[in-house]
Amino acid sequence: MPDVLCVVSPFGYGPLNSIGPKCPNLGIGMLAAVLEEARYDVGVLDCFGLELTKEDVIRQLKEQKPSIILIGAVTANMRIGMELLSAAKRLNPEVITVIGGPHVTGNPESALTPPGIVDYVVMGEAEETIVELLAYIKGNSPLQKHEIKGIMYFENGQRIRTPDRGIVKKLDRLPMPAYHLFPMERYHSYGWLNLGRKFSTMSTSRGCPFKCSFCQSSWEAVYWRQRSAEKVFEEIRLLYERYGVRHIYFQDDDFCANPDRVIAICRMIKEAKLDLAWECLTRVTQAKEDMLKEMAEAGCRTILYGVETGYEEGFKRINKPISLQMVIGAVRRTQEHGILVRTSYIMGFPWEGEKEMRETIRFAKKVDADLTYFNIINPYPGTPIYDEIVSKGLFLDPENFDNHIIHGTDPMIRTEKLTAKQVRYWVGRAVLEFYLRPSFLLRRLFKVRSWQEFKANFAGGNDLLLLSLKKVLASS
Repeated sequence: MPDVLCVVSPFGYGPLNSIGPKCPNLGIGMLAAVLEEARYDVGVLDCFGLELTKEDVIRQLKEQKPSIILIGAVTANMRIGMELLSAAKRLNPEVITVIGGPHVTGNPESALTPPGIVDYVVMGEAEETIVELLAYIKGNSPLQKHEIKGIMYFENGQRIRTPDRGIVKKLDRLPMPAYHLFPMERYHSYGWLNLGRKFSTMSTSRGCPFKCSFCQSSWEAVYWRQRSAEKVFEEIRLLYERYGVRHIYFQDDDFCANPDRVIAICRMIKEAKLDLAWECLTRVTQAKEDMLKEMAEAGCRTILYGVETGYEEGFKRINKPISLQMVIGAVRRTQEHGILVRTSYIMGFPWEGEKEMRETIRFAKKVDADLTYFNIINPYPGTPIYDEIVSKGLFLDPENFDNHIIHGTDPMIRTEKLTAKQVRYWVGRAVLEFYLRPSFLLRRLFKVRSWQEFKANFAGGNDLLLLSLKKVLASS
C-alpha cells in the first residue's frame, strides 16, 4: 500500500456523461512524479476518472491505510475533498492530511475551517513545497516548519502562514506527470469531439500572458512560462508509444502564445509521422496563417477561442484587448485550414442585462463557429471580477462551493439588471437559439467523418439541448 496517497476528488454534480471530458488530473500527476523522484511510495486514486462515490473513496482509504493523504481541490470539489479528509481522520487520527490546488491558493483559510481536518494547506505551485513538506513530516529535513514557504497550518490555536513560494520558473526541469499511476484507459474528450481514440491531456505551459478580469490563472500565475518544444514532443512520444494515446488535448490557457514553439512542435509530429489528433485553446490574436497551416498538417482537429462577450464594450470591461472583427477573422481563417472551431462565451457579468445577452447571442450566431459554449460566470477568489461581484453584493451564496461548476449549470450570482433565474434563462436560450438552426445542423452533419463521431455528436448534442431546455422552462 502507498505511503502517500494522492486523491483526485469526485465532484458533487457527478459524471458529465456525453457532454463533458474526462481527463487525468495533471496537477496531481506532477506532484506524484516529483514525490516518486524523491523516493516516496506514491499512489493515485482518481475518483473522477474512476467515477467513485464518496463512499467508494472512504472504503479505499480504509483498505489502503496511507500515512499521508494529499488532495488537490478546485472550488467545485472543495466540499467533498474536505469531507474525505474528515473521514480519513476518523479512520486514522494519526494520518497527515494535506490539501492544495486553485481554491485554497486563493482562499487558504477555508481549508482550516473547521480546524482538525487539514494539517497543512499548500498554496500556489506545489512541486518544491510538497517535497520539502514531506521531508519535514518524515523527519528528514534541515528546515523547520515555519521555514517551508507556501504553506498554512494551525499552531497553538493560531493560523500560521509562511511566505509565498513563488512560481516554478523553468518548467523543463520538472519530470513528466506520473501517467502510470492513472487509469489511462478511462479518459475521453468532450462527448461530441470523441474520436474513439485513446485520449489524454497535456500541459505545456503555465499561466497566461494576459490579464482578463475573470481568469484565476492569469492573476495567480504571475507570468507565462513554457516548456521547450523538445520537452513537449518527448511527452507526446511517451503518451503515444507507452500508452497508445492517439488524441491529445493541450489544456494550456494559451497553447499558441509562442507561435514559433507551436510550429516547431508541429514539425516534430510530422517528421515522426505520428497518427495523432489533437486540440488546444488560444486567443483570436494568435490565429496567424503560417501557424494554422502547420497545425492542420500536424493533426490539429479543433481550436477553442475564448471570446467571452458579443459586444465591444464587454471586451473593454473584462480587460480583453480584442474586437468583434478579430474574432470573425480568426474563426474564418481557422476553418479555411480545415480545423474545427469552438468558441466560448460567458454570460452574467455584473453589468449585463437583457440587451447584452441578446447582443452576445446575436454575435455568436454571426460568428457561426462549429461548436459554441455559453457559460454562466463563475467568480473565483483573487480575480477582479470576484471583487466586483462581492463589492456589489451580487453573490447568492458564495460559500456554496458545489455551485462552482466549470460550465456554470446554475448561477451563483445575479447581475445589476437580472435575477439569477433570468441569467439561467438567457444561457439556456442562447444554446437553443444557436444549435437549433437548420443551417448549423446541416453543416455539422456534413462534417462528421465516421459513425463514431456521429454517435458522439448525437449523444452530446441531445444531452446539451435537454439541459438547456430545462434551464429555459425552469426559469419561465
